[in-house]
Amino acid sequence: MDFNIELSKYPSAVHKCIYSAARGLVPLEVALPSIADPEMKKSCEDLHGFVTAMYSDMYDNAAEYKLPVMELENFCGGRTVNGAKQKYPAKTKKILSQTRNSDNGYMVTLYMLGKLGMPEGGALVVADSDYKLMEKRVASPVSPIALGARLAALSRIGLICGEGGRFISERYPKMFPALCGLAGKSIKESGFNFFMFNTLDFRNLGAKHKPGLQDYFRPLPSAGRDAAYALHDFAVANKLAPSINTFWKVDYKYKGAQVMCIGSEFENERILDIRIICTYNWDDPALINGRLEKEPPEFQREILRRVWRCDACSTSHLGRFVTVLGKRQRVCGGGVIGFRWHNPSVSEMENIKRIIQLRCDIIDEIKK
Repeated sequence: MDFNIELSKYPSAVHKCIYSAARGLVPLEVALPSIADPEMKKSCEDLHGFVTAMYSDMYDNAAEYKLPVMELENFCGGRTVNGAKQKYPAKTKKILSQTRNSDNGYMVTLYMLGKLGMPEGGALVVADSDYKLMEKRVASPVSPIALGARLAALSRIGLICGEGGRFISERYPKMFPALCGLAGKSIKESGFNFFMFNTLDFRNLGAKHKPGLQDYFRPLPSAGRDAAYALHDFAVANKLAPSINTFWKVDYKYKGAQVMCIGSEFENERILDIRIICTYNWDDPALINGRLEKEPPEFQREILRRVWRCDACSTSHLGRFVTVLGKRQRVCGGGVIGFRWHNPSVSEMENIKRIIQLRCDIIDEIKK
């Protein structure tokens, strides 16, 4: 499978997840220059080759990896996912979680092999006592595929488990030092560390490396990537400060208050995801409504289409109602009024910039 970054049509939601994961891998030309040791550099190349081959085979032969291909589509039966959530919230959430985490369980398997195993003479040795821990970690409610089935699938691309817990890689024999180094041996795990492993960011091998906005924007199709950088430049020019405190988005604050976040993935698809926060719970909704009422009618219509509505993301709630331009809207976040765009057009980008200006105006008023 050639993971063309411009691809936008997939055979199923599972294939979309596989594609997105593969496109999220940090290119070798970005990650390798930080590696000085020639042997470790070769190990990184082999590990990158192995994971790329895994995703390619997984995309072409998803059933061999026991992935729930078409389960979500068959369950929805022509309904939208949000429609299914509203009618069957618990079951839909379960199927969604299993769909979105299906491919990721294989990276968790490799992560645990690297964390628990030791490179030894061109192989990876895992103690018998560690298999139960691995089994518990890789077979979870959101990805219920047993360790044995996962290892059998990985044997398709040459990862073979022999006697005494001794693994070899027939096609990528030097991958194990990089696998162990990137996974680390610390019992305490962090989201950033697994994010680095999941994306094969070898810059994290020598020292702690924090991803930058380019790492979030790189996997986007070209139009989305250009829009993300253009919006970043606009934000900085208007004195918004970018920060990265989570491993799925870039936040932008103005005078210490949240304004916007930019992400490069939504429901495991590589798309530009923009969210603008216009009120918090303690802000008077009139601050944004009063400003919106002064905007042109066409702008108001567009904004009402972009309200950040609750989509039944949790089985325990269905959001809270707020009023935006006289219209009752069900939203998440305890009543936060916000707006959201996916892959915005050029005209929508202008509306986003205007909303940013209105939010900054509100913050100026609050902080007087």
